[in-house]
Amino acid sequence: MPGSLLATPYPSAAEWKKLVEEFSPEAIAHKLLLSHVPYVFRDEPLKFALFRKTIADAFDVEPSNVFIVGSAMAGRSLKGKSIEKAYSSKSDIDTLIVSEHLFTTYVMKSLAWIKDCTKPDFTTKPHPTSPSVAADKTKHIFWLADSAHKGIWRPDSLPPEADARNEFFDKFSAVSLKTLGLQLSEDTVAKVNGRVARSFDDAVRDLTSSLSRLRKEFRNEPVEPEVDPSDNDMTASQKGS
Repeated sequence: MPGSLLATPYPSAAEWKKLVEEFSPEAIAHKLLLSHVPYVFRDEPLKFALFRKTIADAFDVEPSNVFIVGSAMAGRSLKGKSIEKAYSSKSDIDTLIVSEHLFTTYVMKSLAWIKDCTKPDFTTKPHPTSPSVAADKTKHIFWLADSAHKGIWRPDSLPPEADARNEFFDKFSAVSLKTLGLQLSEDTVAKVNGRVARSFDDAVRDLTSSLSRLRKEFRNEPVEPEVDPSDNDMTASQKGS
């Protein structure tokens, strides 16, 4: 019956290939964010509610503004080449917080790191001398700007020495410990990572973009090279260090 595939809670790899052809990425994104119990909590709806409240309390937002994305949401990787890779208990819970205030706060704190690494030498005459910014810093500036202009702030776009990154991950480390206390089953992970969206519309656009890319990958259409800071910079276990 029409629409039944969109209502499938956790599509298989083969079903995902059909899903992205039959429905628009926007429709799938709305379904996943608004009417979908994340795969990681598929048998534990109460824990999902407690998890959202734990995150919300830590960042002073409403629980309804806390979402789970990534493989913990879908039950598998949503990258074309990795679509067969199912969620496992070794995976992180990737969390998305929707808050314009939080987004603005962390973008402003991120600018403090950019200020430090791009500050000119004002002692040179007759004009200040701009520093030569190393490649390992310019890549982080790009990653930060690339996400922020889309309304998404990613802590892993910043280098390990950035205060904004460390502050954010420190909070998530504390939440991970609380998650252990809420653990209701052996296969629920305790490692929690996150990012911040400026608005719900920005969150939808971000997920829609990923689903559009997935469709192109399934069709073997050309896609722009994608570099994920979390894959390129550090391992998951090092993100919060």
